[in-house]
Amino acid sequence: MKAMVKNKRFLIGGSFIILIVISSLVYSIVFDNHIPVASITTDENGTITGKPPYAPWEHPPFGTDHVSRDLFFILLIGAKYTLGLAFGIALIRFIFSSVAGIFLQLYFPSFLQKGKSWFEGFYYFPASILAYLCLFFILREDGYGDGFSTTFTERVIFEMIVLIVIGIPIILLNVSKEVAILQRKEFIDSVKVLGGSRWHLLKVHLMPYLRPQLFLLFVREVILVLLLLAHLGILNLLFGGAQLKTDMFDKAAYVSLSSEWSGLIGTNFRFLYTSYYWIPLVPILCFTLAILAFKLMVEGMESVLETQQIERNRVDEKGERSVDVPRKKEAFDSL
Repeated sequence: MKAMVKNKRFLIGGSFIILIVISSLVYSIVFDNHIPVASITTDENGTITGKPPYAPWEHPPFGTDHVSRDLFFILLIGAKYTLGLAFGIALIRFIFSSVAGIFLQLYFPSFLQKGKSWFEGFYYFPASILAYLCLFFILREDGYGDGFSTTFTERVIFEMIVLIVIGIPIILLNVSKEVAILQRKEFIDSVKVLGGSRWHLLKVHLMPYLRPQLFLLFVREVILVLLLLAHLGILNLLFGGAQLKTDMFDKAAYVSLSSEWSGLIGTNFRFLYTSYYWIPLVPILCFTLAILAFKLMVEGMESVLETQQIERNRVDEKGERSVDVPRKKEAFDSL
């Protein structure tokens, strides 16, 4: 971790994510998620000089949406939901899949081998389509009461369960492959010959090599969850549900019940090819920057691991040379 913190790419990406989340949390606590609304502007004579939606250059920094709300504060409020949801789903996926993958590979490799073909099927089936089929009837209005037969909490829990379960098979398979690769190392065979238990093998010999790879896998999983949320947003499946309302143009449109970024992309995507293109473009830009920040963290971790591996190989080579030199000297003396 010390080496990663010193890495510039990891530091820049991590600082960006932490800054956004802390700012969102502070704003929610201090200002109670208040979203300013822009009004019609007039000159001294009362003549209308501008009306919403305002472009970013008219109402900096990000302009307003089609219902006059300031996009900057909408995105600031939604940051904690977007990044928090992605982090939470990825963390639960990662913990469950890692434990299951390591356990199955160490204790039941034959069972894992039989189910390998089933797990690999998730590589080829689009996760966004599978999530859409599972969530469509839950996250859309069904005409009961306020438009839903379920509460907001129930919809959030159900959506998280679906998104977690979808990603488990692939992570489980990746973790088991990492363990299988390590099990083929020569030092692992030595531990087995000396009578080391599976728990001792995992704790003492496997985890030092697995830990950095698992951390790298977790950050990659956060990126995948963000992409999945973006795809669902385009399909108008929004976090916590979507409600059908009439906008300022008297057109029916789905509105997110939270300010989560993927929901903003989905509900405003229809403006992308109009004169109000900034309304969907701003959340798309924020989503892209968040993914790039996590990507910088991944690249930073990969460079640190690569450097450590090179240093480890150099140490091993020096150790082999120090052992070989006396042996050659002894052979020369015997002649």
